Amino acid sequence: MTQKTYPLTFEQILNLVLQLPAQEQEEIIQQIKINSPKNQEEDLLTVFDRIGRNAQSKGLTEEILEELLADES
Repeated sequence: MTQKTYPLTFEQILNLVLQLPAQEQEEIIQQIKINSPKNQEEDLLTVFDRIGRNAQSKGLTEEILEELLADES
């Protein structure tokens, strides 16, 4: 089966992140801070766009991300 990849928009990424528990949201914030280029300020939109592109280049699709974030409780 072939999966289509779709560009993830900032809004889609943000909505999916907001569904995560607070601790996981904080971990994402910390990773963004750690991986942000030093001596260069990026706005949040730029950061999430970069994250989305990197995830897509590694094969992440919207469907896979939704499965990963699905609440199993």
